[in-house]
Amino acid sequence: MNIKEKKYNLLFLTTISVWGGATKNLLELLKRMDKNIFNPILILPDKKGPFYLEASKYDIEIKLVKMPFLQLSKNPFKLIIFLFKILQTNIILFSIIKKLDTHMIICNSIQDSLLVSLPAKLLRRKLIIYIKNIFDKKWKKIIVSKVFDLFSNKIIAVSNKGKSEIAKYMKYFNKVVVLHEGIDIDSFKNNLSKKDVYQKDHGADEKFFRIINIGNIAELKGQKLLLEALSGEEFNNIDFKVFFVGEANFKRDQDYKKALEEFIINNRLTNKVFFLGFKKNVNDYINHSDLLVHCPVLDEGFGLVILEAFCFEKVVVATRTGGIPEIIEDGVNGFLCKIDKQDLANKILYVYNNQDKLGHIRDNAIKTVSEKFTLKNQIRKTEKIYSDVLEFKLNRFI
Repeated sequence: MNIKEKKYNLLFLTTISVWGGATKNLLELLKRMDKNIFNPILILPDKKGPFYLEASKYDIEIKLVKMPFLQLSKNPFKLIIFLFKILQTNIILFSIIKKLDTHMIICNSIQDSLLVSLPAKLLRRKLIIYIKNIFDKKWKKIIVSKVFDLFSNKIIAVSNKGKSEIAKYMKYFNKVVVLHEGIDIDSFKNNLSKKDVYQKDHGADEKFFRIINIGNIAELKGQKLLLEALSGEEFNNIDFKVFFVGEANFKRDQDYKKALEEFIINNRLTNKVFFLGFKKNVNDYINHSDLLVHCPVLDEGFGLVILEAFCFEKVVVATRTGGIPEIIEDGVNGFLCKIDKQDLANKILYVYNNQDKLGHIRDNAIKTVSEKFTLKNQIRKTEKIYSDVLEFKLNRFI
């Protein structure tokens, strides 16, 4: 069957509008997918987050639907209110899906699917759910797997690790496919600042080892682990500075940031550690850094920031968790460490002491992106998955 003349209305749902790897990649997909075939409609909870501001710059239809923040509570009263809000949101989305003549709903995370799985089932619409994060508890994985079996048409995991953690509990495990995220090297390296972005606040003539950590300030991202690694005596005589790029978006994350600030004071790191907050153009900061450390302490679905660093041929040290080992081969295109402060410290020290000897690491880093993780390849494969679920053939080779 050939492509039909009509467009397919795709409803993309995300319950958060913060700026991070998952939302960055989603925006690239919305911008670049074939608009002659697909008509993307984005559902967001509000206008407050950076994701809304970025998406509104492009020809993307956006609908605002107030959605509950998904979290469990031991308080029965709060739990009842939470479940009521979920039901209320399901009813609202049922109406939107029907009104917009939606052909398929795409959830950007497992959590998002709680708000739309039932309406999709009742209206007999196709449903795709992305696995971009990995649950830490077995009971959560089992519940999610049953939801996938019952409601989804296709599950897209951004890593083999993400797939294996869910598919092993599913009856219809063939629904799950792996599609790594990608990046456009040339596009990401555009619009660089002509000046060193660090010089303004930290001295034009200063020469120090620049460590950057990019990601929302949150416990799972492991900023505390990095600080613990750098507080050891072996770093006392090293002139380094650490720059955290990202925001603490939620109450629990703000408490975590306060704990980090206390640790910094107690360990005399005040003049070495800086919180830069949200930065739209992280490419400027990566470009003028010596090392990117990405050290989540819980399984992470992928790790797009690693590819961003690879675009600039930067050395990356990352924890061996989640989908990260699917990007980094230890000692070949970057370095992996255990979730352990001493092991992380040792890898950072190795990079510092061998800065002029890591040319092969830098070369292999950008080669990894150009050969394995291109955005063009990701989008074409995504469109193929979408067309297969919608049961029509794309008039192109993938």
